[in-house]
Amino acid sequence: MTSRTTSGERFESLEKEATGQHRLTGHIPEPAPGPEKSLVPALHKGIRLLRCLNSAKTPLTLAELAQRVDISKSHCHGLLKTLTHFDWLRFDPATHTYELHHGISRDLSSMMRQQLGHTSLRPFMEEFTALTGVSCVLSEPLADHSFLVLDQVSASDDIEISYPSGYRLPPDATAHMRAYLGWQREFEIDSWFSIATLKAYTGKTASGANDARMAIRATRERGYARSMGEFTDGIMAMALPVFGQDGRVRYIFDCVGRVETVAPREEHIAGVLVDCVTRIHDLFGSILPPDFPRARSSQDATA
Repeated sequence: MTSRTTSGERFESLEKEATGQHRLTGHIPEPAPGPEKSLVPALHKGIRLLRCLNSAKTPLTLAELAQRVDISKSHCHGLLKTLTHFDWLRFDPATHTYELHHGISRDLSSMMRQQLGHTSLRPFMEEFTALTGVSCVLSEPLADHSFLVLDQVSASDDIEISYPSGYRLPPDATAHMRAYLGWQREFEIDSWFSIATLKAYTGKTASGANDARMAIRATRERGYARSMGEFTDGIMAMALPVFGQDGRVRYIFDCVGRVETVAPREEHIAGVLVDCVTRIHDLFGSILPPDFPRARSSQDATA
């Protein structure tokens, strides 16, 4: 079962392994062909090589990389030697393969330090999965409205999350989009829709603008975002935004599982989700919309 747009672009697939375990795998789609906007060819190809190795998650040979990135072996070899020289790649002479190396994190350390704030949410994610038996994902909304996956915790008895490093969910990923927009102001929602391209990922996706807006309103009324088989067949997702001290959405806390596992226990899972996000907001000292859901104990404490 796969999350796929009408043009054939894949984002997720749900597969059952021989052990009986279900695995939800994220796929990084290839950019659509079209005119390149003033790109430096060598730099463009070098970035594509890095993305290819990142999504592959296993070392690749020169021939494999040249074929996947669609460049000549001689040009590919020159780029690989350069990236290896700066320790962005490591070459294994025994297997003649290349893989990502520590030079990338060293040279991007300043940027990576700015992202360390999300690590404080890991205990909440682990607790959520332990209490519900449902996998969860933490993502960050980006400037282009896509969602960068930062962390994931898999449930041993349901599905294993397998998103590659740097994986992004599209702006209209149903549960994420509804959680992100659910408590924003009307003009912010209008602005999002003015540039959005809504896609039908499954036969159940609410891909029309009116239906999508109704789903956002329902999210606010319900108290959490919900998507049942709308992004990936057979998968149910529930999500809430995590606000920062400035009142803006910093993260999306999303839980995912098979429909038959999550749907019968939706009320319980939603309660645990609200409780976890409430305690995260208390930790951050977040500014929240007046009608944002809070756990009952927290409401009592502030009454």
